[in-house]
Amino acid sequence: MKYIKKITKNLGYKLEYYRIEDMKCPHKQPSKLPPEHSAIYIFIYKSKFLKIGKANSKSIARFTSQHYGFSAPSTLAKSLCNDKHFKKLIINKYKEINKDNIKLWMLKNLHRVNIYVKSDKATTELIEAILHYAFRPRFEGNIH
Repeated sequence: MKYIKKITKNLGYKLEYYRIEDMKCPHKQPSKLPPEHSAIYIFIYKSKFLKIGKANSKSIARFTSQHYGFSAPSTLAKSLCNDKHFKKLIINKYKEINKDNIKLWMLKNLHRVNIYVKSDKATTELIEAILHYAFRPRFEGNIH
C-alpha cells in the first residue's frame, strides 16, 4: 500500500481510507461487501498470485461467490479447472479438480486478501492496476 499511497500522492490525490483484510489460507467465502465500499480481491496459491479483481455495490456477487463456481462467464474456478499446467501442480493431493470440488479446493488451498476502499471508481481501478503490474497474476488475460 505504500506504493499506492505514493503514486496517488504524486498524482495529486490522497488515499483517504482503506482497510486490508487478510483472510489467510484456508479462508472462508466472504458473505458481503461492506456498504459504501469497493474492494480489490486477491487470490494467492503458494506465493503465486492467481487473480486480482475489483468489485463494488453493482458487482457484489463477483466479490462474494462467482469466482468459486461456474455461474459467470469468467471465473477463477473455471480458469483453474481449464489450466493443464496448474492442474499438474496440484494433482499430488487431489486426483482431479473439477466443477464439483473446485470451490472446496479453493477455500482450503488459496490465500485470499481483500482491500476495502471508500473511494471513487478511478481510485479502485488504479489500485487494481498497480497490483496487476506488481504481481502479474496468472489468470488476468494475457499478461502471464
